[in-house]
Amino acid sequence: MKTLKIFDTDAFVDSNEATVTDCKKSNKEGYEDYYEVITDSTIFAPEGGGQKCDEGFFDDVKVIDVQEINGEIVHFLESEIKADTKVLQKIDLNLRFRRMQNHNAEHLICGLIHAKFGFDNVGFHLSEVRNDDGSLESIEAIMDVDGPISAEDLKEIEMKANVAISENVPIYAILPSAEEAEKISYRSKLDISENLRLVIIDGYDVCACCAPCLDSSAQIQLVKIVDFFPHRGGMRLTLKAGIDAVKDYIALHDDNKGTMKILSCERGRCAEAAERMNVKLTEAHEDKVSLKRQITVMLEKELKNTIRMQESTYIVYFADSIDEIQARALINDNINEAEKVIIVMFEKTDDGYRFVAGKNENLTEISLKDLAAKMREKLNARGGGSEQMIQGSIAADRDTISEYFKNEP
Repeated sequence: MKTLKIFDTDAFVDSNEATVTDCKKSNKEGYEDYYEVITDSTIFAPEGGGQKCDEGFFDDVKVIDVQEINGEIVHFLESEIKADTKVLQKIDLNLRFRRMQNHNAEHLICGLIHAKFGFDNVGFHLSEVRNDDGSLESIEAIMDVDGPISAEDLKEIEMKANVAISENVPIYAILPSAEEAEKISYRSKLDISENLRLVIIDGYDVCACCAPCLDSSAQIQLVKIVDFFPHRGGMRLTLKAGIDAVKDYIALHDDNKGTMKILSCERGRCAEAAERMNVKLTEAHEDKVSLKRQITVMLEKELKNTIRMQESTYIVYFADSIDEIQARALINDNINEAEKVIIVMFEKTDDGYRFVAGKNENLTEISLKDLAAKMREKLNARGGGSEQMIQGSIAADRDTISEYFKNEP
């Protein structure tokens, strides 16, 4: 006799006294340390249909996994429970309820899409995020439909779904015979020839499904499509429902309040304020680029004079406030002035500088790789590069660096 699936017709039973009918050491790959336990009845829904199995206990023994194997509901436990033993099954009903909210919301959305566009649901799973302690942080439903839908049409579908939720229509499951199923129009991703189970949202959807379902649409509470994009010729939609939609709204509300404060704008005007800020930032960036260009030109002239005036092979040039791009430009624009090594110190920090060094290609007797090694030893430098250019950082002050390069390293 196969296990009675209590969850098929009543998803709110959270405890059940069952009798173990079989228990054996598992030979399933990855489950070799567990026992496979079958009972005469169960409230544990197995993994399937894009949804994970229920979580809970047999007495005080944790149920590790639940799978339907060859038509049997198999519970995987760490401990052996002998046949004919009575056990108290207990599930985490709060977890099941949140899953049902998101799963039944997916049924409702896909049913409305199918009714309006004729598109089918060709993929679905519930995605769960867990905290470090294993507790559930959030659930979202991810589904694929096989046709394109505009943003405006999705808004309309979402509104209709929430109207259906407010109407508090019944949700229930039936197990029709093959003859009865032939007379019912229903959605299904698979061609199911036996053991068909249909979840019905009265007046909105009929869908083949193996997962527990709510009693009414009002229990969904709320549904929000949080993301959508084209996918394999159709659309991939992500939604949150019920408690998870409320948690998501609270998080977005708090984030929006912070954004309103930063942008000094009213509720509902963040996008406009952000666009204005973006224009200002773009203008400021263009002004900054222009000023940096002017500064670089001035520094190039100064560096040319320094190169002409100094006889040393090593020209050390301090330009604290420039960046790496400007430093490289200074070297590239002056490297052909004389057969010298130019070392630009820039972006001063508390303990030193960043640097870029380059040399005239005719200066073959000096190796910049060797120079980098000496700088690491004498100036606590980091970095490296090629024979033509090296870069890195130096943990030394200006006087120490200048004194070091007065003599040929």
